[in-house]
Amino acid sequence: TSFAIVAGAAGGNLSSGVVLILGFSNIFADALSMGVGEFLSSKAENEWILSERRREEWELENYPEGEIKEMVEIYEERGMSKEDAEMVINTMAKYKDFFVDVMMTQELELQVPEANHVQESFREGVIMFCSFAFFGVLPLLGYVFFPSIFPNMSEESLFLSACVVTAVVLFFLGSIKSTFCASHWITSGMETLLLGGTCATLAYTIGQFVKTFVPDDP
Repeated sequence: TSFAIVAGAAGGNLSSGVVLILGFSNIFADALSMGVGEFLSSKAENEWILSERRREEWELENYPEGEIKEMVEIYEERGMSKEDAEMVINTMAKYKDFFVDVMMTQELELQVPEANHVQESFREGVIMFCSFAFFGVLPLLGYVFFPSIFPNMSEESLFLSACVVTAVVLFFLGSIKSTFCASHWITSGMETLLLGGTCATLAYTIGQFVKTFVPDDP
């Protein structure tokens, strides 16, 4: 997102100062939005799961035979004989809290959150904010550090340096993603780089296009 701002500003021939203002304000606003969104979505999902658990508790309290029958049928579908399934389910049903958690997992395929789920949701939101802000700020580093090292660096060179930094970051993130899927790290890295490069190219092109309709400052 931040490099799309950089690319769009570069396409519109905006100064490096404008790029920094737009970039940093966009990064931290988006990071806050992503962090809050992650917290609220995780918290809402956990609250919904807990409401489903309360419903299962009520059904077990008021219609135990029906709940036990449902679980026996599920175990039969998974290969157990009816006698073994009834023995297992009737044994678990003696321990109501445990049995409700089993019903949540086996019947509804939901994982009951821990008692401190709100704190965990908050932690996930903080991690999302920090990750988004950290990786989002990297494309702007060229505009911050390179001018102090190379005072005569042109706007085009600054943009190219941001392109190089962003390409490295995108490839790195893509290669990390491969640890969570079956794709090769090079393939995953190139895929992320290509996607990010396409978005940046589109932003740059739109910046150039819009610039043709905006009069130059006097």
